[in-house]
Amino acid sequence: MAELRAYCHLDRLQPQFASLFACRCRGYLSVEGMASLFVEVVPGVEINRITDIALKLTNSRPGEMIVERRYGMLEIHSFEQEEVLQAGRMILEELGLKEEERLAPKILATSVINKVDPYQAVIINRNSRGMLILGGDDVYLLEVTPAAYSSIAANEAEKHCNIRLVDIRFFGAAGRIYLAGSHSEVQAAAKVVVETLKSLKGREQ
Repeated sequence: MAELRAYCHLDRLQPQFASLFACRCRGYLSVEGMASLFVEVVPGVEINRITDIALKLTNSRPGEMIVERRYGMLEIHSFEQEEVLQAGRMILEELGLKEEERLAPKILATSVINKVDPYQAVIINRNSRGMLILGGDDVYLLEVTPAAYSSIAANEAEKHCNIRLVDIRFFGAAGRIYLAGSHSEVQAAAKVVVETLKSLKGREQ
């Protein structure tokens, strides 16, 4: 029986998030305005069965399916939000679980770099595919587990704050987010991220 690690619905993909995800995903590209669902399970190979169910029973399209040694992660999206929600219901039914039986997010690390040094900005930019950090920007960093929850945290931060989404990692042992902007906007985004993750109820890790 598969264990549900992460399950999160993004009601409307924001421009930067959709573009950053699309440039990394190996499936159907996402664009602004789509609804999305991220699911993470263990053992990883079980994600194949879950993907089969989601795609055969709805018109959702897969942006990414990753099978790692331990974890499996699926992202699906559609302009029709009900298609994504229905896919989620079918997945939960197949697993015999409820949404609240997922793992609750656990923040492993969070910090803000005030007025980042230009040299550090360049180093971070070279390893990212998103927006650029400029010397003097404030930078917010988050590490969270399960990794898939970094998706909703980043999307909500962009939705509510005027920040730049520099990088995001949504699979693996832990998820990571790098955001940049002015001091006030980064502080606001940090608050949104924490509030978003705390609102996702589930089993304690």
